[in-house]
Amino acid sequence: MIVRDRIPCWYELSFRAAVGIVLRIHQDFATNATPIQPSAPIVQQFKRDFGFKKFGGVFGHDLGYEHSLKFLGQVGQFLEYHIPASLCRKVTTKLCRRCKGLAEDENTATGKCLWCDGEGREVVIDYAEAYAVSASLTTLLLLMSFPEIETSSPNPQLMTVQTMTVREQHGGSLHGEYSTVLVEFLRTMGQSQIPEMVIAMQEVHKMMEGRMADYHRHSFSAYTLGNEGCLNVSCPGDACGLNPGHMSIQEGNGYKFSCHNVDQMIQQMTLLGALAALHDLARHRPTVK
Repeated sequence: MIVRDRIPCWYELSFRAAVGIVLRIHQDFATNATPIQPSAPIVQQFKRDFGFKKFGGVFGHDLGYEHSLKFLGQVGQFLEYHIPASLCRKVTTKLCRRCKGLAEDENTATGKCLWCDGEGREVVIDYAEAYAVSASLTTLLLLMSFPEIETSSPNPQLMTVQTMTVREQHGGSLHGEYSTVLVEFLRTMGQSQIPEMVIAMQEVHKMMEGRMADYHRHSFSAYTLGNEGCLNVSCPGDACGLNPGHMSIQEGNGYKFSCHNVDQMIQQMTLLGALAALHDLARHRPTVK
């Protein structure tokens, strides 16, 4: 819907180093939108699938499953919500069963125990909190995908995002659209790296992994190709990232983007961090206002 039109902004993403990803919802949308009811089919389905106990659907309060999207207050015309990058990789107090707490293995290239990656303790992956955040976003972004009113924002909507949350391969997938205005901005970059997006991804990844593993340090990238505004984004995983939708780039228009191999919540949130940083970078350029 927004790829050709300059529609007034109704929501946007932002990245803040001290906080992480922030979702900003225009007051006009929040005032006029029908609150999401706990009895809504999508809410009931997520509760069944993930065992969530609570749901908040009223703007101006914490939103989502287990009230995981935290209301930060209103700044100007926008209600702001923190999207937590929940810690998923947790080091327990139990000694690693392979190295018995030594954290070493002389048979590996690094000398570290591969079982615990040199922690010396058992490591577990716990997506419970991340699933609640992701499912909350999936539900809220679905509501915001078709605004019924035009807000009073003087700025255009730069992108839209949709996510999914399931316990299977590609379970953290996301897709959306870059608006005409945003793609015009990307085209001014020519062939270029976008370090702000890489920094945001690394920060989110570290929050959720609790560290930055050596083998992940060089797995983040964000760059444009040529003069078409073709944006490619990568993060740790099996060719995991965001790319332009098939045959979607046309002169003078925005375009759709899709993902590849986003299998879990750390990857989904990492890529959302990249989109938030891109939004900030574009919005703060005078030519994009």
